[in-house]
Amino acid sequence: MMKLDDLCTLLDGLNIPWTNEGYTDDDRPAPPYISLEAGLGETAYADNKAWASWMNYEILLYTAHRSYELESKIEAALDKAGCAFSESVMHADGESMIVASFSVSVQE
Repeated sequence: MMKLDDLCTLLDGLNIPWTNEGYTDDDRPAPPYISLEAGLGETAYADNKAWASWMNYEILLYTAHRSYELESKIEAALDKAGCAFSESVMHADGESMIVASFSVSVQE
């Protein structure tokens, strides 16, 4: 399973501005940009001991118009790193943007 540091390095290599846990209105760049959002952590147990722990993250790609090229770029980088993901695409509520969400699980 990919580690969080490796995921951050992967995001750096995309050459798309990104931040962990979102931008504020004052520092938000023009789209496209990425926000890495943490979800719920999970742990698997065996013999009453923690066997594996991971955190679910969403890589949120914000664009003014749907960008199949950038989505494919992220998909290819995740595939190359051996990181399983699921993807969904939606309109951002109250904003004129498209959000492509890539859900991944990583070790912190």
